[in-house]
Amino acid sequence: MTEDDDAYTRRQAIIDRLLAEALDPLRASRLPSHDALSDDMRLALDSLLLKVDAMKVRRLTYEDLEQALPPRDVTAEDLEAIFWILSELGIAIEDGDAMG
Repeated sequence: MTEDDDAYTRRQAIIDRLLAEALDPLRASRLPSHDALSDDMRLALDSLLLKVDAMKVRRLTYEDLEQALPPRDVTAEDLEAIFWILSELGIAIEDGDAMG
């Protein structure tokens, strides 16, 4: 019976998490890949998304990216994830002026 109880508990935890995510409007606007980021990279991505929203643009500069990144050595995988998520949202990172 213990195995059945453990399986039930695991399934219930998954169901509870899915319900909580569905009811949380902030999580609903995020892509699932956003949650896979480390905490500091998630904050960097959130700051980039806030900047895009505030500026009402769909592109950012590499300078914007540099300013948002955490003060640590960022891995290629971290950068790839940021670019991937931004591109999924239709946001480009380009050289030069984001307004131009």
